[in-house]
Amino acid sequence: MSPIDERLKSLNIALPDVMPPVVDGYVPAFAQFIRSGNQIHLSGRLGKEGGKLLCGKVGNEISLDQGKLAARHGQLNYWSC
Repeated sequence: MSPIDERLKSLNIALPDVMPPVVDGYVPAFAQFIRSGNQIHLSGRLGKEGGKLLCGKVGNEISLDQGKLAARHGQLNYWSC
């Protein structure tokens, strides 16, 4: 087991399975991330709670706790790719 896997396990973090393509041979039409200088812009990952998408402006459409959960889920999805 790699040190990264050991650390994730010690923190009780389980990475989600990578979602398979819709059909064999499918190639996404978007980039999952783009690097611009020292910034990385992410795309295509949304957090969910109970099967419902967590998207919207924090403090307006979703709560701060929901925003944190959405950010966590999105990051875990990126780590699993």
